[in-house]
Amino acid sequence: MIKDLKDSGKINILLTLLFVIGIAVSAYFLFRLPNNLMIPYGYESVFNTVFAVVGITLLIGVIALVQAMRYKKELIVYRDRVTETNQGGQDAAGSANSINVDNIKTALSSAQNEKDTLQLGLQSICKQLDAGQGAIYRVEQENNTRFVELKAGYALSINENTTVRYNFGEGLIGQAASNAQLLYLDEVPDGYIKIISGLGSASPRYLIIAPVKKGETVLGILEIASFSPYSADQRNFVEQGAQLIAEKLSTK
Repeated sequence: MIKDLKDSGKINILLTLLFVIGIAVSAYFLFRLPNNLMIPYGYESVFNTVFAVVGITLLIGVIALVQAMRYKKELIVYRDRVTETNQGGQDAAGSANSINVDNIKTALSSAQNEKDTLQLGLQSICKQLDAGQGAIYRVEQENNTRFVELKAGYALSINENTTVRYNFGEGLIGQAASNAQLLYLDEVPDGYIKIISGLGSASPRYLIIAPVKKGETVLGILEIASFSPYSADQRNFVEQGAQLIAEKLSTK
């Protein structure tokens, strides 16, 4: 399809150029016509209509040329978008082939306590997904108020002594805890989260928030941010990983 559009665009441009050249040559001979006919008074009024028609036709040719140039620009943009989409699909497919829930099971098998379970499970999932950043929260309760509190992170740029918590229903994390459903955002609001490295900081575009639950009971929340989109298989992988972490927590 792209090849057909490209060939069509080239033909349009070529025909437009030939058309304009033909009009220019015709105009030259028309303006020379009175002298060639040896009319003593030069340009007669009878030629005005002919000159007007030629001028209008030339204007149409110029407009056609501009439209052809615009078409070429749109074609380039279209091809760039197709290339970007295909590249994104290839990257996602490559990442999907590298994920394996058995790797999570292996990582969790060495956990000695709850902290190890959260940290090792989060790291295994994030590394396999090539995530830019990750966090895992644990459900807590005080004075009949349930909330989730940050317990472990992956490439997080916050102070270890900083307390991060969300009440059930508060923000995206609180919503996932309240609804016990996975959330996937492909347009993360600017400034919602930043990934900091030696090259600077940037906001990721994609976010997965998955409940860590045993049956219908939510034990925690898993949050993973990335600059690349996640396929359905990868999102399912995150849910499976969260389930494995929940099962491990239940045995502690």
